[in-house]
Amino acid sequence: MRPATRSTFDILCWLKNQRWTSDKASDVPFLLKLLYLSQALYAATHKQRKLMPATFLATAAGPIEPDIFLALENNLKVSNPLTPSVEVEGYLSTFHAEFKDKGETELDFILSKDTAIRSAMARGRNSEIQIADMATAYRKGVPSPGVGNDPAQPVPSFRDGGRTNLEAAPTEKQEVRFTADGRSVTRWMPKKRIVTKDNVVLN
Repeated sequence: MRPATRSTFDILCWLKNQRWTSDKASDVPFLLKLLYLSQALYAATHKQRKLMPATFLATAAGPIEPDIFLALENNLKVSNPLTPSVEVEGYLSTFHAEFKDKGETELDFILSKDTAIRSAMARGRNSEIQIADMATAYRKGVPSPGVGNDPAQPVPSFRDGGRTNLEAAPTEKQEVRFTADGRSVTRWMPKKRIVTKDNVVLN
């Protein structure tokens, strides 16, 4: 199914041009969370259609879109973003109205209840968050703090100690690559060394 917009950068630029109450709204982690939530909620209300051609990965610091993460970290700017269609801008305006006054703690709470992120994390670090799982996670809308939750329990945080580096990179023993259709591929290395009868090491 074709995404509703040509590029994730167009959505990012639209979001960055809006007014947000949080003083963290311009920070990379906050923007990535907003991008993820806008994608998930759109999919939930549009039969699993993507708002943007983005692939989100599950990390301990929250959901990230690798290309956008690297672009933001390197201060890449898009000079002429495409204006969203009337339908998309209507959706984004509704999204902004719902999230403009939310802070980092509230976003963390929402993501802590996200079953799509949990499913991806269960498959391993840096696993792709499936669009179908995202749609299912938000089919009833955004969870509200205080509704069916123990107020004595602290809200889980995805903040990674306040650092801008979300540690999306694999460990030294892994290398994550992506296929043409967006699937992640991890290089496999055998655990045991193979030795021939002539004691020649094959790896």
